Amino acid sequence: MLAEAGRLKLRPLCVYGSDTLPEGAVPSHVVDRCIARAIYASALHGQTPPLYVEEAHEACCSGGRMWMGFAEPHPKLKYFVTVGASDFRGGAAERLKAAPELFDESKRRAGKITPPGRYVIIGPCSDDVPAESVRSLILFGGCEQIRNLCALAQYNSSDPFFRTLIPWGASCSTMITYPAGLAANATDSAAYVGPTDPTGNQWFPPDLMVMGIPIRLARQMAADIGGSFIAKRDRIAFPEHRLPVKLPSIGTQE
Repeated sequence: MLAEAGRLKLRPLCVYGSDTLPEGAVPSHVVDRCIARAIYASALHGQTPPLYVEEAHEACCSGGRMWMGFAEPHPKLKYFVTVGASDFRGGAAERLKAAPELFDESKRRAGKITPPGRYVIIGPCSDDVPAESVRSLILFGGCEQIRNLCALAQYNSSDPFFRTLIPWGASCSTMITYPAGLAANATDSAAYVGPTDPTGNQWFPPDLMVMGIPIRLARQMAADIGGSFIAKRDRIAFPEHRLPVKLPSIGTQE
């Protein structure tokens, strides 16, 4: 319902945990070492089978396994993502935070990350997935599509600030860790929009965004579609004709 209402072109995915694997599921690293990139490929290519992440798969990105709760961060990671350390990865620094202490504090404030089962499974929304096990949805859309879905998330709430969030973290944290409730302090009352990790810009299209939605909120949003602007004022949500923006005449002479 959300994919149709948002006019999404990429298929929606759901996230759940399980101690058993669905038929045909493959480890995410078979598609790509980066969990987020594998998820994007799954949304882009409709024949991709369900993906899963588990503790044993060291072929998977170590940072991704950390964000899934399957591994502890390397003690020097806080330097790599900030200012660098001469004795780790040749002093390479991603400069994503101003200081190592900020990385530590951000992780602390996110809370302990706990996987929802032996496997974290990401797959297409289908009748084969037990509805009660689904923890969140992953939706990919263009800027206008995501703006409309953000507005839909706000439709049934008086909170002007925290119904939609743009969080810090790896791309896979926006897709899974926060919306699926793996991080202890993540709220299930907000949709997570991003990603804000610029290291993904090499592969994530510049005109695309992702929204991770806790299932409780996703169900509320789906229930709200019929009474909202998306159904009642669809030409406002998705204009057929755009108003031109005129150049200002301030300071110019006739």
